Parts: sequence; structure tokens; C-alpha cells
Amino acid sequence: MPRSPDLPLRSLEPEEIEAYQLDGAICARSLFPDEWVERMAAAVDHAIEHPTPLGDQVSLPEVGFRNDLFVWKTEDAFRDFVYLSPAARIAQQLLDAPEIRFFYDQLFVKPAGCHVPTPWHQDVTFWPVEGTKICSIWMTLDPVTRDSSGLEFVRGSHRWEERFKPVDPTYNPYLLSAELPEPPDVEAERERYELLGWDMEPGDVLIFDSIVLHGSAGNYTTDRPRRAFASRWCGEDARFFPRQPSMPLMWEHGLAPGDPLSGPLFPRILPSPIPSEGARRDEGPEPPDPACVERAMKAITERMAGV
Repeated sequence: MPRSPDLPLRSLEPEEIEAYQLDGAICARSLFPDEWVERMAAAVDHAIEHPTPLGDQVSLPEVGFRNDLFVWKTEDAFRDFVYLSPAARIAQQLLDAPEIRFFYDQLFVKPAGCHVPTPWHQDVTFWPVEGTKICSIWMTLDPVTRDSSGLEFVRGSHRWEERFKPVDPTYNPYLLSAELPEPPDVEAERERYELLGWDMEPGDVLIFDSIVLHGSAGNYTTDRPRRAFASRWCGEDARFFPRQPSMPLMWEHGLAPGDPLSGPLFPRILPSPIPSEGARRDEGPEPPDPACVERAMKAITERMAGV
């Protein structure tokens, strides 16, 4: 990738950064040019018609819910977003980080009438990573309200000490085998919590901490899909932390527990990319490593056999 990331249409305001630090989540508008929003909408539409093998495992196609991740490894539009969109610069300003690395990307699609909720959860307990500077930039590609499955957040929950079992829309039994407490039933006791949520337009983004508790209802509209694309970004203190269970990594990375994130799977974007980290992906699509897939499936099978 010869160019550096585009500049956002504007910088984050000091009040937005302060709100992120205090609340754990913000809605930011007018950061991405329309060209990037339109390009990602088309890319997501293409990706849901051509899911990755991992995407098939984390979706519920019978009810329309589509989820996929690490799409940037095989689809060039997503790779270009990682290296060239304003997202890395937004993350750098928000996290006040001299170095920004890309963690992974994920798409979530709930067509009109897809009543699948996203259970309340913390992202970090899904992931083999720890650090104080990890954020998600969640871009909506459609108008969003709570009725169409807009995300909500428990204000300030990123400062909680407790970590909860990773619960996803498929209620994946492998992830649920984590020896952690269940997340609180926020939906049943909404009055107990101060909840944040926003009506959004295409291109608006939610930016949130890896620990903040969040979830969404199903899409109860009859005429409006909810397509969203999330990119995950890390500052310089992010470390490899292989939880059991956690999101499987389908590419070799060579990291030991406690190592800083680095290498082709977690490339540096700012202050500038490291050419060797992007060389293989620049040659073309990089499908999952069969040996990694085999190891991941074996680990999942063995863990489930012991539950």
C-alpha cells in the first residue's frame, strides 16, 4: 500500500474524546467521506454473498443474520479500508497512541424483520488480546434506530473490574464454555442502568472501548436493513493474550503470550506501515492457513468434549 491513510473530514472534538474516556462509547458524525461509505456498503453486500468459512460458522442464515470477520484478508475493498481510510487516524487521535495497529474487521447484517438480538457482552473476552488502548469503529451503512437494532451501551461499564462470559447471537457453546460469570441481564432490568444509544445515518460511527458492555435488539422494522462494518484498532500497549476459549486465529502469527501485537496478521498502519507486514497480502487474497484451521477446530472439539 503506497499511500498513507486519508484524513478524516474533521478531527474529533475534545468533548468527544472526553466522553469516550468517561462513558466508554461515543457516536461521531461527519468523519468519513461519502465515497468510503458507499464503497463499504457495496463491499459488505458482496461479502455477505461470498462468506468466508468462518463467516458461515458465526452466522444464522436461516433467519437472515450474517456475521463475518477477517474479511480484509481476502477482499480488497476491506484491505483498502484498513490501510487507506481515515479510520486509523481517528483511532490514533482518540487513543492518543504513537502507533496504531489493525486488529481485525467484522461485518454484521440484520435485514428487515431479522429479530435476532445481539446479547449484552464485552468484546474483550472474545479476543486473544489485552491492552488499555483498544477501540472499535462501528460504521452504519443504513439509517439506524433502536427499532432496527441500533447498538446500546451501559455508560461507564468500561471501568468495571468484572469480565463476563462471551455471548454472541448464535450462543456459540464453545465461547460459552468460558469460566466467567454470565453478563448481567440488562434487557430485563433496563431501569437499573444508564444506557447510551443514538439514531444514526449512513457513515455515522460508534467508537467504543473493548470492555464496555453493549448489545442490541433485533431488527423489528419491515423495510430497513441494518448493515454495519466494524474495524478494531490497537495502540502500542496491546499484547497477545490467548484466552481459552477465544476467537480462533486462522493465520500464523508467531506471537507468544505477552508479546506486543505485530506481524502480517496485525499490521502497523501508523505512523507508517511496515512493508514486510503487508507484502503477502499485497500479492493477492490470503485465505486461512489450513494448518491453523485444523488446530483451531481440534482445540474447539477438545474443549467441548471436556465441558
